[in-house]
Amino acid sequence: MAKGRRMKTALAGAVQFEDEQYRFTGGAPVPKSAKSAETLPDVIATLNSEHRYLHALLDILEQQGERLRPGKIPDYQLLLDVVEYLAHYPDEYHHPREDLLFASLARKDAGFRKYEKRLDREHQTIRTYNEQLLQELLDVVSGRRVERHKLRQSLQRYMQGYREHMHFESHEIFPRADGSLGKRELERIRARTRYIDDPIFGRNVQNRFSRLARQLGSRMSGLGVDVAAAELTILEHAMRRLDQGIKSIDEARLRRRAKSPPRGPGRAASWQARVLNGFTRVTMKPLLGFGSIDSARSVMSKLDTQQEALLPDDILAREVVEPDYAGEWVKIRNRRPRRTILYFPGGGFVLRTATQHRAFVAQICREAGARALIVHYRLAPEVPYPGGLEDCLAAYHDLLVHGVKPGNITIAGDSAGGGLVLSTLLALRDEGTPMPSNAIVLSPLADLTNSGESRIINKYRDPVIPARRLSQLQQMYIGDASPADRFLSPVFADFEGLPPILGQVGSTEILLDDSRRSAQRASDAGVPFYLEVWRDMPHVFSFFSVLPESRIAIQRMAEFIHSGKLDPLPEEFGWNS
Repeated sequence: MAKGRRMKTALAGAVQFEDEQYRFTGGAPVPKSAKSAETLPDVIATLNSEHRYLHALLDILEQQGERLRPGKIPDYQLLLDVVEYLAHYPDEYHHPREDLLFASLARKDAGFRKYEKRLDREHQTIRTYNEQLLQELLDVVSGRRVERHKLRQSLQRYMQGYREHMHFESHEIFPRADGSLGKRELERIRARTRYIDDPIFGRNVQNRFSRLARQLGSRMSGLGVDVAAAELTILEHAMRRLDQGIKSIDEARLRRRAKSPPRGPGRAASWQARVLNGFTRVTMKPLLGFGSIDSARSVMSKLDTQQEALLPDDILAREVVEPDYAGEWVKIRNRRPRRTILYFPGGGFVLRTATQHRAFVAQICREAGARALIVHYRLAPEVPYPGGLEDCLAAYHDLLVHGVKPGNITIAGDSAGGGLVLSTLLALRDEGTPMPSNAIVLSPLADLTNSGESRIINKYRDPVIPARRLSQLQQMYIGDASPADRFLSPVFADFEGLPPILGQVGSTEILLDDSRRSAQRASDAGVPFYLEVWRDMPHVFSFFSVLPESRIAIQRMAEFIHSGKLDPLPEEFGWNS
């Protein structure tokens, strides 16, 4: 593809070294054998296949472009995500193959050199069109005025240029390479790009893309929500049935591991986690990333309904409606609670999953011998900051009014609720209210300025959270306030005087740095912060009861609730920060 700096960057990540016996292609050294070479796809066939996938994405743009006509409403977020993907990720998985192919062809075929300038010119033109279109879409999503007919013109120009360029490569350049390069040269190229992998389509590109395309297309008619919700429920049932057969062995093994000293450099995530990560990456993440807040709430509502059948019979729930807040008490039948958990659920400040959080919090209560008050704080955009925080504070004060001792209270929360835990602690300290004994934050959203490095590094590694949608939700909650306000972004606050805190987060999350920097703030203030980074776990992984890691994580929460201390996380699960 393009020469110069971009090409060097792409190749540097794709090829490190090659000698007589081994080639290093971004993963482990691979023996140079005929058998290993035969497992690789034909490079020209691969490039043509990838062109078909890119054409399919352009089809999505074309469908939405038709809705830019008067009287229609396009899905601007869908347009933005597709254009952003086309701006960045072909350079990671598609263009390095082209670079190597074109470089080999230039050495072999002197006549090809006359086409190089045209290819370079077209690549640059497409980038220019992409940058302009991307900026216009960013303006639209950010609420700035963009004339629809101009946006449509930009979109059409971009699609036409992209399609014509791929047609030229597929019908002129690739056949020329197929006729000029020998089998050995083509095998060398495909071997060098073996480990280049697309973040959406993956190694099994066609199957994954087919599923993604189906979800994107069906979402327009509202079917995507139903399909994903139903499939997630089916997946959970299947995983539960399989898990029942090995549960006793698995549970005993994991319990021993949780109590044993660290052993070795670590291990891969459980098969359950790998299945769940793959599923959410190609279904729920795209669905949650597109459309309006109403559609996202519809996804959550449908999932909540699907989960009702999975609630254990021993859960007792009672609605709470007070003048200053609403929520529900969760208890375990025939259990006398020794502790009280004040729980703030996640949902990006705008979503609610009452049934799912009831089941999750009940698991913690069951393990910890506790009861829980789940706060259904008011949601944005209807009620922006500080509405949610005020509700959380009101619930804590209500516990004190009803005679619950601060030393028997643990404040806990996940995602946006985890950020609210930290904000509530800061507010309680500032007003001089007695503090709870400890706190738990699960994948907390604690930086609404989006300044954490993991927001970029893990953007496509995170199997659950669409980064751009998260930014939109945050803005709805912020309202007219500054995102750097310490109650909105506790990572910038002074943690002095806060109680001990346990944090659990997955290593591939975009919110990883929110936890890391919160832990650093606590350390600077002399506050114990037990941060566990769990290897390859999704956002709030303990939420998913089908994961063996979830059971261990909840056991560790229970231990922390009672003692305020915790032994280091065994290395096989992750690491402590």
